[in-house]
Amino acid sequence: MTDLTGTWYISPTPFTGDGAVDPDSLRRIVDAASSWGADGITILGVMGEVADLTSAERETVLSTVATAAAGRIPFAVGCSAPAAAVVRANVARAVDAGASAVMVAAPTLLRDTDQIAAFYTAAVGTSPIPVIVQDEPAATGVTMPVSALLAALDAAHSTVVKLEDPPTPPKIGRLLAQRPGLTVFGGLGGVSAYSELRRGAAGTMTGFAYPEILKAIRLAFEAGDTARAAALNDRFLPYLVFEGQVRVGLGIRKEVLRRRGVLATARTRALNPLPDPATLAELDDVLARVGLTPGIEPLELQ
Repeated sequence: MTDLTGTWYISPTPFTGDGAVDPDSLRRIVDAASSWGADGITILGVMGEVADLTSAERETVLSTVATAAAGRIPFAVGCSAPAAAVVRANVARAVDAGASAVMVAAPTLLRDTDQIAAFYTAAVGTSPIPVIVQDEPAATGVTMPVSALLAALDAAHSTVVKLEDPPTPPKIGRLLAQRPGLTVFGGLGGVSAYSELRRGAAGTMTGFAYPEILKAIRLAFEAGDTARAAALNDRFLPYLVFEGQVRVGLGIRKEVLRRRGVLATARTRALNPLPDPATLAELDDVLARVGLTPGIEPLELQ
């Protein structure tokens, strides 16, 4: 079984200049994530703009990544949907494609979290591969207390959480206090990665454009060198925060990935805006301040 810990990279969905899904850029994402040392790659999540993809486009993303990742890097597939039957169908397709895990969030706008266990039982209770329970209230509109999150894990026969209910470090601490054996990934762009590790997180699962930084922070922390972990965190925090901005963050992230030579365009969909000239100038400034020159080669950290 794939070890669901460490630094997992969440892939955006790349688009061509005319707005179509871009398989060539997807293949470069897989190549880059592997060369950058990611422990796995996650597709068709919120960052992948999955709500704005057609079913055919979703299949293009899944089949392209499955082929490119085979034998090289494990991949997880976002399978969330409001209806349990749709989640089951998404899970079945992910399993057929060779996914190592699936990720499922609460159904959008669920009003009674007492129903959460029933939903996960119906949606993924028989999944043949590990289920990552995603706690993401910004996308779902559902805030799960620790008790509901534990109920979801039990119903899904899961021990893995992607926790994105800010502030994440205290909730990670409360969750692990009740169930110490869980694997908890931080997210939210990695802005709280160091604090999450201090509270017991097993790593991060996010689309931050420099996963090498998050991996270096984690490895230093796991080696007991908390001073280096903190120093790396503090050095790059201005850029982590800048890239993690609400609404414009995806466009910034895609622009940086374009500059790294991974994406052909920074194009987004729906209400996700591209950076305006002033934001691009601020991006230039923050990259220079933290000493980052975008390139596709793995970042060497001193």
